[in-house]
Amino acid sequence: MRFNTAVKIIVLVLISVSQSSASDGISVSAGPMISNLAPMDSVYKNRFLTPGTSAGLAVDIDAPGILDFRITGEYFWKNSSPTGWDGELSAFLISIMPLAEYNVFKKFSVFAGVGGVFITGKYRGTDDFGEFVEVDGSSAGFALSVGAEVILVGPLTGRLEYRRSFANIKMDNAVIDGVESSVYPAVESDLGSSQFCITFPVSLFGSEGSIF
Repeated sequence: MRFNTAVKIIVLVLISVSQSSASDGISVSAGPMISNLAPMDSVYKNRFLTPGTSAGLAVDIDAPGILDFRITGEYFWKNSSPTGWDGELSAFLISIMPLAEYNVFKKFSVFAGVGGVFITGKYRGTDDFGEFVEVDGSSAGFALSVGAEVILVGPLTGRLEYRRSFANIKMDNAVIDGVESSVYPAVESDLGSSQFCITFPVSLFGSEGSIF
């Protein structure tokens, strides 16, 4: 599964929802998302030291009542740390999450939810033995979300969200100094992450002030 495939799925969902939103009271919003994502693996913490950056797209499908759905796709990257480690880490994260939302005031609401997440990533860098290691893999897990959002102006909303994802993967092969090698016993890595996200969704249709 690749990130562009997820984008196609999101577009198809938008089209299908838009056809029924008027009659069913469903509203859809979408907007850019950026965060300071930090993988939870201890190797990352020891070598990169600081969080990396992720950017992507969030699509919200709001049904009548407190239950909503959020689909996000984001790309994460981090280059070598200030200490001089010659490595890099990148990943795609795709999540589908049902949320319970509560309107505290007319233009302010809070939300929380649990959903599924798919992660695929690549890791390149020098290990403790001076070997340059390249590995990649993917895994599925679950994620927690909690946050708040406020209507800024017209169809534009601002959102602050904290996410924590949980996913593990076992790897039994890697490219070491340019040579594909078997890893025995298989190494289990933590693909989970922690992040604070800022999103600016725009209401597309189905609610007051929507663009369409």
